[in-house]
Formats: sequence, C-alpha cells, structure tokens
Amino acid sequence: MRARSLRGASWRGITAGLLAVVVLLPAAITPARATVGVDSIKRIGVKAFSLFLQARDGDLTEQQIFEALQEFVTVVGEAEDAIMAHLDALASAPWVGAAEHAILEVPTLPVLTEDTLQDYALEVALHARQARRVFDAVDSEVEADHLGFAIYSLYSVGLEARVAAGIGTSTYMPNYREAMQAIVDRLKPRCTSREGELDYHPSIYHVVHECSTPHGLRTFQDYQVDGEWREGPWTRPALEAAAGAGTSWELAKDQLQRMTDGGV
Repeated sequence: MRARSLRGASWRGITAGLLAVVVLLPAAITPARATVGVDSIKRIGVKAFSLFLQARDGDLTEQQIFEALQEFVTVVGEAEDAIMAHLDALASAPWVGAAEHAILEVPTLPVLTEDTLQDYALEVALHARQARRVFDAVDSEVEADHLGFAIYSLYSVGLEARVAAGIGTSTYMPNYREAMQAIVDRLKPRCTSREGELDYHPSIYHVVHECSTPHGLRTFQDYQVDGEWREGPWTRPALEAAAGAGTSWELAKDQLQRMTDGGV
C-alpha cells in the first residue's frame, strides 16, 4: 500500500506547520495533572489500530488513507495536553525531547512526502523502543506509569504512520504487543482483602479491599447491613479495573484486548 496522495509538500511548508503547532501549545503542564485525559489518549490507540485492521483486510484508497490521517491528527490534538503532561513528568529522560517532537509533528503527517513519512515512521518506532527500554530499567512505579502513557502513545502514532507510509507491520506488531504486555504485567493492581472493623456486628458484613497502584493504595469495601448491600460486592476483575483506572495499565490492558479480538 502506498501513500501517493501524501506527496507534494515542501520542507518549508512542513516547518511552517510545526511552528504553528508550537505557538499554539499551552503552557507546560505540571505532573500533578498527568493522570487526566486517559480517554483522549485511549482514542489514539483505537484510531490507529482501526486503520491497521482496515489496511490488513485490503488495500485502502489514497483518499481513505488521507482522510484517516486527518482524523488521527484531530484525535492526537485532543490528547496532546495529557500526553505532554506525562512527558513533562519525565523531563530528565534523554529520549523525551525526541518523543515530544514525534507527537508535535503529527499534524504534518497528511502533507509529508512518501519518503519523509517513511522516515518519520521509522524514527517514531525507535523512540517507542527507547521508551520501553527505560520502562524496564526504572525502579519507581510512578515513573513507570508515566512511561507507560508515553509508550502507548508512541506505538500508536508509529502504527498510524507505518500504515500510511506502506511500511510492513509484521515485526512491529509483535513488538507493540510485547510493550503493552510489559505495562500490564508490571502495573496491574495487586489487591488484598481483610475483615472490616464493622464486621463484628451480627447484622453487618464488612470486607475491606486494598489495591496497590503506581500512585499508592486504593481502598474499596463490601458493606452489607441486614442483608442489604450499601457498597459492593466487588469481584476481583472489578476491583482491578477500579483501582487501575486512570493509569497506563488501563490503556495497555484495553489495547491488548483489542489486539486479541483482532487476531493480532
């Protein structure tokens, strides 16, 4: 598959587009806001994977590729603040500048020449793999969570670019899946349950569940009075989903399920 309709843009036009994006960027976001925007970041992965499935099922027309890229630019723009918040929290990492550049250059994808789009796709794949290596090396679970968001975003952008540029995904997709699995395995909430303080009362059933997350414990409870549930009951999957909400584990888990459903 080829992206012939993406030809025709000069580097001068691309540079002007990049400058416009930079000028419009909001002020730097503090790490405290880094947990917001999970749904908007998730849509990046959904949109990129959707294009991948369409391309796998049969060649798309040049116009369809162009329209898909335009839609992807919009989705990334909506998630840009949230992504940059996580990269901002990792400002000391040497690859962050390159990752930021990869995200900020997304608006230029529809106007890149075919050769330049291929170069961009390969470059983003490199940044994604670098982020994955840092993820494996860091000790802090908080840092790992921030990296998880960056990895998710970069692999999604890289997939969109590869499909548009007509580059094969036979080696990329297994690497993408392994990265998502690494995030899920490391950041999965670990929950323990204990008898609650109110359980001694004969008409009360009380169990407290404590789940570890990258940002500390999250507590839930099964609370029943005279046979009436006031809170709960919690199943193990529901506990994990509630505890992991707002973390990169949630995104990676969702993407792994999407890959499994798509036979990838």
